[in-house]
This record gives sequence, C-alpha cells and structure tokens, in this order.
Amino acid sequence: MILAPDLDPYRLPLPTPDTPIVLPHFVTAEHAHLNSRYGAAIWPLGMLTENPSAYKASIYWNTCPAAFRDELRLTAWTMINGELRPAFLTERGSRTRSRLSLAVLVNSIRQWIHLAKWLDSRGIDSLVACDTSVLHDYGLHMRGQNHGRSHTRTILSAVTRLWAFDELSARPAGIGRPPWDGLGADDYLPAATSSSGGENTTEPVAAETMGPLLVWAMRMVDDFAEDILAAWAERQRLAEAARSNTATPAAAAALHAYLDPLIASRAPLPTTATDGRVTLACTYVGGMTGASESQIRRFSQQKDLKAAAARRPGPCPLNVPVTGQINGAPWREVLDYNEAADLMRHLGTAAFVVCAYLTGMRPGEKRAELHLMNHSARSNTDEATAQRTKQRQLVA
Repeated sequence: MILAPDLDPYRLPLPTPDTPIVLPHFVTAEHAHLNSRYGAAIWPLGMLTENPSAYKASIYWNTCPAAFRDELRLTAWTMINGELRPAFLTERGSRTRSRLSLAVLVNSIRQWIHLAKWLDSRGIDSLVACDTSVLHDYGLHMRGQNHGRSHTRTILSAVTRLWAFDELSARPAGIGRPPWDGLGADDYLPAATSSSGGENTTEPVAAETMGPLLVWAMRMVDDFAEDILAAWAERQRLAEAARSNTATPAAAAALHAYLDPLIASRAPLPTTATDGRVTLACTYVGGMTGASESQIRRFSQQKDLKAAAARRPGPCPLNVPVTGQINGAPWREVLDYNEAADLMRHLGTAAFVVCAYLTGMRPGEKRAELHLMNHSARSNTDEATAQRTKQRQLVA
C-alpha cells in the first residue's frame, strides 16, 4: 500500500491492480469500507465524502469502450489521488482547482467515457490519436447538442482536466491540448438564449402557499415533536420486545387476558394494514403481552382471528402521553402504533422545511445536518426508553 509520506502529488507512481482506488490519506473513516482496488470493474467513490446524504456514486468501467479503459482508468486514478501543479492553476485563475469535489470527479470521469464513445464511433482507438484538431471537432459536436451554455462549459472543462491529469500520470496517454483551453470556450458554446444572465429563474413558491406551510412546519416541530418522538420510541420498544419474546406460560396467560375480552365482546381488534390487507397486529400484540410469535400465531388460528380482524379492525394505542394541543385541545386522543412511522416522516419533513427556508442552506447540506440531528435524537430516545424500562422494573 502506498502511504502519504511517500507521495509526490504532482507525479504519482504507476498503480498496480491491488492499489486502492483512493489512497488512505483521502479516505473518510465513515465510508472506508467502500474502498476497492484499482483493477476492479466498478469503482465506488463514496469514501471521498463525509456527507451522509451525498449520493454514493460509482464508476462502471464496462460502460467505457475497451480500447480506452486502461488509459482513462489511470488518468482517473491520478485525478482522484493527485494534484494539479500550482503553475497550471495560476495560469487559469479561479477556473481550476487542485483538488476536486466528489460530484466534479464523478461527472468528469463520466464525460471522459462519453468522449471515448464518440472517439470510438469515429474509428479512433487511443487518446494519443485524439489531438487538438480532433478535440476541436468534439467541441463543435458538443455545441450542437443543445445542452445549454453552462452544461456545455462543464463538459469542456472535464475534457481539459483529462488532458491536464493525463500529463501528470505515470504513463501519459498523450491526448492533445483542448483548443478552448488556450483560446477560450466561446466558439464552442451554444448561443445565449435568454436574459437570465445566470440567475436562478425557477419560479418562487407563492407567499400564499409558503406562509401557511412554514407556520405549520414550525408548529409541527415546536408543538408535536415531543409526542411524536415518544411514540416512535415506544413503537420501537414494542417491536424489539416482540422480536425477543420467548414462549412461556406467563406470556400465554397475558395473551389470553389481553385478547379474550375483546373477542368475547366482539370489540375491535388491534390490527394493521399490509399491502391493502387488514390483519392482526401481531408485533404490537407481542410487545404488549410478552407472547412469542408462535404463541400469537397459534392463538390466532384457534380463534379464527384472521377473519375477525378483517371484520373488526381497531387501533393499536401507545402508552405515551399526548401533550401537544391545537386551539387548546389535544391534537390526538391517543398516538397509534401504526401511525408512528408516518408521523416521524412528517416531523422530519417539517424540520427540513423550517431549516432550509430560514438558513438558506443547500438541500444536501441540510440533509447531512438533519442526519446528525436524527442520530442524536435516536440516542436520546434510546436513553429515555431505558430510563422508562428501569422505572417499570423498579415499580414491579
């Protein structure tokens, strides 16, 4: 394995099939398990970002024409692990960065594969044959693809990176310098078509819509979050208890004590809906009674609860207090096992709306922050659940 102190970032050694795709000093600890080897047909690149919400993109080399795979693979590895020389960056001002973001890396490699397919269609089978005149034709070809000026400029920049990092690789393929690198890209860009001037032309959400949405998103977080998190914690506790229950006489007695009165009085039974079918809520019943899955299944068959549940569907109330209010009245009479997951999703959406609107953060940044908040909330919820369980044990 090549270690960071041994590296010249401007002239990397030739990798072997077993060389890591991303060298260790660039790998994030959270996603280190994704790292693969240089010779692999698929290159996952998620280990380059610490952002938990970022798309974990991969490069599939089987989509690249076979004649260009070795050349592009080496240049891609050089771009991932190397750096452009300061003199190269200085000549181009703010247009080029020494190290690239994950999104730019992935897009650049995919654009290289697109170029390789275009070259292959013209009978060209190596990058050394792709000189400046060929790249001039490619630039004109991309100008006619109706991608828009901004996207076309991004494509041209990716090809420039291919030339720059090829020169830095341990075995340069010899691709020509793109003509737009020295002369400018204007001749290769489609004509400007609007007066947007690069501004965001997306129609903003109307104030009549955004106002009430923001108000109720804030109310969802401020007034109902405590109830929803408590309901989710109780749901998780019941589900975990149901999974770990064992068949005991005491559990069987508790199961009879819980369901027999409902059956005798023909009262609604605790049910859940799965794929449009209403069935007995076995997980909920197991969590409430301590009965095992086999005990509940056997009891259900003996009492024909499958048909009874479909005829008399009922709620699965959770033993958590309801503290949130609307107009001075509780917003729910009880919180239900079946709605806890939906409520958690709505709470997360409300938090996203509030945070994104008030901070102006990008969606990806806000998703990452909410991921950390959710992790913290789950930890707090687990601690609260443990405390409630301990209290019940002490009372018992």
